[in-house]
Amino acid sequence: GKTILDIKELNIYNSIGRKIVNNLSLDIKAGEILAIAGVQGNGQSEIARALINLEDHVTGSIKINNVEILGESVRDSLRTGIAFIPESRELDGLIGTFSIAENLILDTHDLTPVAKNGQLVSSYIKSNAAKLVEEFDVRTQSIFDNSSSLSGGNKQKVVLARELSRSVELVVASQPTRGLDVGSIEFVYERLLAERAANRAVLLISSELDEVAALADRIAVIFKGEIIGVVGSDVSREKLGLMMAGVK
Repeated sequence: GKTILDIKELNIYNSIGRKIVNNLSLDIKAGEILAIAGVQGNGQSEIARALINLEDHVTGSIKINNVEILGESVRDSLRTGIAFIPESRELDGLIGTFSIAENLILDTHDLTPVAKNGQLVSSYIKSNAAKLVEEFDVRTQSIFDNSSSLSGGNKQKVVLARELSRSVELVVASQPTRGLDVGSIEFVYERLLAERAANRAVLLISSELDEVAALADRIAVIFKGEIIGVVGSDVSREKLGLMMAGVK
């Protein structure tokens, strides 16, 4: 498949100038799932955020379909074809005081058919929500309920429904099953595998070894902000565990 995401020599610094991600390069092709595996706090969260330009101090190159996006706005980054499933549903994924229907149009609210002549089209927003709630099996009394009323699994389904119903080429999924029950975890796995089957590139960021082994075609192990090796999904648990602890 063609290369969808190409990251070259990415450096990310925190607000006081300490380097969090060091000279990281990786690429993902259409139709594959690449996992970045590592113990929490080794730079993975910052990489995910940098992909949609939410990090402030970044150098290097991030290309989607050969187009440089580093330094673009968050909105423009998403519009290049990125679906973003953030680490925290509550903080970054949803607006709790907005209805489910409103949360389902957060990143398309200014585009046709959601809006026309600068006005939201409520009939479309309703029909869109009804369709996605059914397709993604969101358990709710009403699409007009606030998203804060949902269980964790259903919140995550709303995020998935919104992000995966746009036309995208790269799915960035950061800790997508954290805090979910078994049924919801299965659902997330199925959707990510369906994205791969639809020839999208998937970047999975996870600290769950089971998840990485179940989903990834290739595994890039990160330690202290550096990729210390890329291995196939047939790697032994023992070797993967050692690499995550920093053994090259």
